[in-house]
Amino acid sequence: MLIGQQKILSFLQNAAESGSLAHAYCLVGPNQVGKRTLARQFAASLLKVSEEKLDSHPDFFYLERAEDEKTGKLKKDIIISQSRDLRARLQSRSWLNGYRVSIIDEAELLNGASGNALLKILEEPPEKSVLFLLTENDQVVLPTIKSRAPALFFSLVKNEEIVQGLIGMGKTKEEAERAAEWSWGRPGKAIELANSKDLQTDYLKELERWKKIIDQPFYSKLKIIEEIFGDKNDAVRGRGKLQNILDIWIMEWRKKMLEKKSNNAPEII
Repeated sequence: MLIGQQKILSFLQNAAESGSLAHAYCLVGPNQVGKRTLARQFAASLLKVSEEKLDSHPDFFYLERAEDEKTGKLKKDIIISQSRDLRARLQSRSWLNGYRVSIIDEAELLNGASGNALLKILEEPPEKSVLFLLTENDQVVLPTIKSRAPALFFSLVKNEEIVQGLIGMGKTKEEAERAAEWSWGRPGKAIELANSKDLQTDYLKELERWKKIIDQPFYSKLKIIEEIFGDKNDAVRGRGKLQNILDIWIMEWRKKMLEKKSNNAPEII
């Protein structure tokens, strides 16, 4: 479900209706802000299929980092064979004689070889094809790719919109408000939190750990940091969990600084 970002969705819908849809767009914004959700929703409308059946549609292609068969981990980059596969599909005719829509997730991970493999498609786009490049930071996308795809920037979503969206999904007002507050304007994060008691518990745990840190002397702060990185039996050593911890800490520090700035602001008479 798309929460927020209606201006971008309306822009794309109007472009499609007027026949002015570009062959490629770079969707730029924080993780879980709605880039992938919007791209999939728009793709489904172009292909005239429900979102549930989108992945099985022959004219839809979703490209993301592949898994390394030896290590079981995601590869560092999007590799050239993936780009060639996408190029081959787009150079062939549409299966249903309509649009073809492709999404490249983490477009900043296209390396020189895989990026160059896509250039021909971007320079001479097939008729009725649309490519969405998703990235958190368009500044690190290959210049040759970036210059051929207009950027659409996704902003953080207001808490009120997130709350209404979650209530529309069947959450109580209390559940929706709590998840929205902890999501920092990212609807995808809010949905995750609203659907998982475990994630809510983890959040509260890290919030308490953060509160302990702020008023501690420097050596105590180091000890807490060592606990996070040093305990081999602690699940937070996983990269994903560690990133979640850092996200919580960063956003709490940001909130604290904003509150301090607001309290120090001169009174307006």
